[in-house]
Amino acid sequence: AVDMPRVSLLIADDVGLGKTIEAGLVLQELLLRHRVRRVMVVCPATLTLKWKAEMAEKFGLDFTIVDSECLRQLRRTQGIAANPFRVYPLTIVSLQWLPGARAERILSEFLPQRPTYPRAFDLLIVDEAHHIAPKAPKASYAVDSDQTRSVRRLAEHFEHRLFLSATPHNGYRDSWTALL
Repeated sequence: AVDMPRVSLLIADDVGLGKTIEAGLVLQELLLRHRVRRVMVVCPATLTLKWKAEMAEKFGLDFTIVDSECLRQLRRTQGIAANPFRVYPLTIVSLQWLPGARAERILSEFLPQRPTYPRAFDLLIVDEAHHIAPKAPKASYAVDSDQTRSVRRLAEHFEHRLFLSATPHNGYRDSWTALL
C-alpha cells in the first residue's frame, strides 16, 4: 500500500485476522511519510467506539467520533458555524449516520462542489464494506442503498481509500463489481 501512488485497496481477510490493525498500519505509515493528514473512518455504529479505542491504544491516534452529540458539543464551544471536519483531522463516522440530512449538510459545507486537487480528505477507511455494496436481490442489476450513494459521493473527495470486509461478495456479480 505505501508504495502505491494512490492507495486503493480492498482488504478481505477472514473474521478476526486483524483488518483494523492492517488498516492502522497503513494509516500510520502514510502519516509518518506525510502523505495523509485528514482521515475518515466509516463503519457501522456498533464499531465506532472499537475503532476509536484501537487507533488510540495501538497507534496513539486520537480520532473523534462525529455524530449528533459531537456536533452539539462542538457548536456549544466553538459556535454555530463550527464544522467537525474542519476542526478534527481524524474522524470516525457511522454508516447509519452518514446518509442522514445532518451529515449531508455538514459534509456539503466542508466539501467543494466537485473533487479538487488536493482532495478535501486524504484517506477514507470503510470497515464492513459489504454494507455499502449495492444490493442485487432478485434483479439482474445492483440497486444502490442510501449508504452506497453516500459513500460513493464521499469517496471521490479522498486521495486514498481502504475498504475492509470479511464478506466482500454477496453472491451477485454486479454488486461485487460495483463495490470494486
